[in-house]
Amino acid sequence: MKQVITIFICIWSLSISVVKAQSIEVDYLSKPLNEILVEWREQYNLQFSFNDALLANYKISIKQSFKSTDEALKTILKGLPLDFEKNDEVYIIFPLKKEKKPKHYTLVGKIIEKGSGEPLPFSHIMANGQQSVTDIKGVFSFNFSDDSVYQIKASHLGCYILDTTLVAGNGHTLVLNPSAVGIKEVVVTNNIVEKATQIGEESGLTSLNHHIANYLPGNGDNSVFNLLRLQPGILAAGEQPNDLIIWGGPEGTSRVTFDGFTIWGLKNFNDNISAVNPYMAKNIEVHKGGYGASNDDVVGGIVRITGKNGSTIKPGVNLFLNNQTLNGMVELPMNKKSSLMLAFRQTYYNLFGSEDIEYPNNMMIGSDNITETPAYDFRDFNVKYSLQGDNGDLFYMSMLYGADNFELDVDRQFKRENKQGQEVDTNVNHEQEEDNKQIGSTVFYGKTWSNGHSSSLKASYSALKSNYSLRREDSSARRNVNLVKRDDNAQNDVSEVSVNWENNLLAGEKQTITVGLEWINNDLVLTEDSFGIEYINLSERANRLALYVQDRFRINQRLSLTAGLRYNHSFFVNKVYFDPRLSLSFRASGNIKLNASWGRYHQFVVKSSIDDEDGNYLYTWTLADNDEVPVLSSTHYVLGGAYTRQKFLFSIDTYFKENDGLTRFIRYRQNDFIFYGDSRSYGVDLYAKQDFKGHSIWASYSLGKTEEHFSYFEEDGYRRSSQDQRHEVKVAGLFNIGSFHLSASYIYGSGFPFFKSFQDYVNQRYTEPNYNRLDASLVYRLSSQKFSGEVGISVLNVTDVYNIKYNQFSRIPKDQTNSVFINSEAVPFTPLLYLKLSF
Repeated sequence: MKQVITIFICIWSLSISVVKAQSIEVDYLSKPLNEILVEWREQYNLQFSFNDALLANYKISIKQSFKSTDEALKTILKGLPLDFEKNDEVYIIFPLKKEKKPKHYTLVGKIIEKGSGEPLPFSHIMANGQQSVTDIKGVFSFNFSDDSVYQIKASHLGCYILDTTLVAGNGHTLVLNPSAVGIKEVVVTNNIVEKATQIGEESGLTSLNHHIANYLPGNGDNSVFNLLRLQPGILAAGEQPNDLIIWGGPEGTSRVTFDGFTIWGLKNFNDNISAVNPYMAKNIEVHKGGYGASNDDVVGGIVRITGKNGSTIKPGVNLFLNNQTLNGMVELPMNKKSSLMLAFRQTYYNLFGSEDIEYPNNMMIGSDNITETPAYDFRDFNVKYSLQGDNGDLFYMSMLYGADNFELDVDRQFKRENKQGQEVDTNVNHEQEEDNKQIGSTVFYGKTWSNGHSSSLKASYSALKSNYSLRREDSSARRNVNLVKRDDNAQNDVSEVSVNWENNLLAGEKQTITVGLEWINNDLVLTEDSFGIEYINLSERANRLALYVQDRFRINQRLSLTAGLRYNHSFFVNKVYFDPRLSLSFRASGNIKLNASWGRYHQFVVKSSIDDEDGNYLYTWTLADNDEVPVLSSTHYVLGGAYTRQKFLFSIDTYFKENDGLTRFIRYRQNDFIFYGDSRSYGVDLYAKQDFKGHSIWASYSLGKTEEHFSYFEEDGYRRSSQDQRHEVKVAGLFNIGSFHLSASYIYGSGFPFFKSFQDYVNQRYTEPNYNRLDASLVYRLSSQKFSGEVGISVLNVTDVYNIKYNQFSRIPKDQTNSVFINSEAVPFTPLLYLKLSF
């Protein structure tokens, strides 16, 4: 019986399998799908579950044979929004679920300053956890999915933080209230400045603006550079007047730009006047190293100064007067969208007297009677027209003209022995003059598109024309003859024309791609003659094309990556250079952020040093031709981090930089020798800032080392560079006491190696005088219905410490082995009374 049952089950299973595997013949013409399945159910003994009304909407036309039910169903349902699955013996037909496409929203707006309507570039804005920075137009843009309402937090250095809510769309305008406003509006319970974005957002980046500089000592004509010199990593000791040394970079490797054109640097023997008018400056970005691919082609640091656009609300007159210069600015609204700004500065008497030219006794031998007659004058002029669109577009034209002239006449009387051993009265007359003219202009148009993308087109021109002369004459009372020992003249002109086209593209919520194309032309003129005989006459022109791509990608809420590549084709040397750059930012917590960056950099317009037989240093701009002057190259490694909490900021930056392709000309007995070298810099910057009850104190410490190696070194090793300084400490404080504002700053530097001669440099024999300077300021704010202003006094170098300028001295030979050092002293005790008015 058991065997019979087993045989019966096998036969039944086989019959079922045969039924399942039986072929299906179909031949339909526009037959509803529901009727086809009913027919299959009756004809092939199949079971179906479906929505009869839904399937009746689909007409099937087909004639085909299938080996199985599954194959037949797959074919018939192909192309229809239907699918099937088998549950036991039942075929379930169901509609496909339509994948809901995420809705994409764009948030576009601009940030402006209350009162002036000025766009605030490089402001930080956070929307629902996403962080961004406004562009030069003050415009921000975001892409979001499935979210059209955003919690916004906007901040700009020197302004109160704004918390608000926005909905998706274009044309939003956020207005930030500056902390430095009239007395009636001061809220002393809040911070003076928004400090969290000042340092630590990116590797080697420091953000500054005019709000911080308002009450610093020397805040009149030089507030921009007084503020810069108080930042970590920017050399303050030595008070170099026409260049910034950032992280130990050789002279000429860092670049300052204003409104997009290069500030090549006036000589500016008087450090109380900067090359940029403070009335025109709005925002400052300092990139000390490790910056991205969209930045200029230099191997040092970059200081990018953005100028004001002018008030579109009401006309204004600003006047600044102290006991050295007159500074004035006029703002003229042309209509509700455009403005014209005019600014002018002028020294109104000779700023130098004999007492300002000194020489330390330990740098000369014997007693000489020396008479110095210096002369210095300075002037500059700015004009800027800007037009702001409702949608965030910005057009402006900005122009600068500046000029200064320095003259030094030194008479030295002394006795020397002639061949017969007799003392002879001798007079040496030293006449030195340098005349410089700085020109710059930019035309800029930036547009923000409705989808959040932005484009800009910028054309810039800048030039520096410099003339230098030196005449030295010996006269003997006994012989009654004049002997000309030096009669040198030099001209060094450098100019740059550039056209830049840049696009910032939003590629989803987490990605922004920057693509740019730039054409650069540089012209150079260098002529030198001695006693009327010309031995250098150089006129060169170089063109290059730069293309850069940069991708900012937010990997998650904590980690973001920026990768870029800059391509340079130098037609002058007929060579292509690729510079990859990479940076990472990691927010370890709400208060701690860590940064790292690496990059390759090249520089095509370089400053070469010239050492003469007297041991004097000169620097001339040259074009790198990879023949006599190589293209500078550098690699940057930067690690940093920042810790922020309410009213407190601490940051650290460590760096290592290598520079290759340095050029040095040694001029000895009318012969020139060219040597090539490299340098390396490494160190750490520490910075801390505390705000309390409307006051602010910050301090920084820089530890660094800069070494160089040239082919003429007798030993194959690195030596201290002339700009090498081991330690620098800076402390500054701003205090509000009712209508009074007190401030003070102190800088200590451990000093540079000071070589008395070129031979001492070769043998590394040097002195190392340190640097000390204490500045203080007291300001009383004026306020009425018709005007606002300030009355104040700034005292520079309160303790009248004698400091030496970096590379700002002349050596006058006394005899074959000794020299007299004439040093244009760094800022001495200088009280500055000033009046500042705004109407």
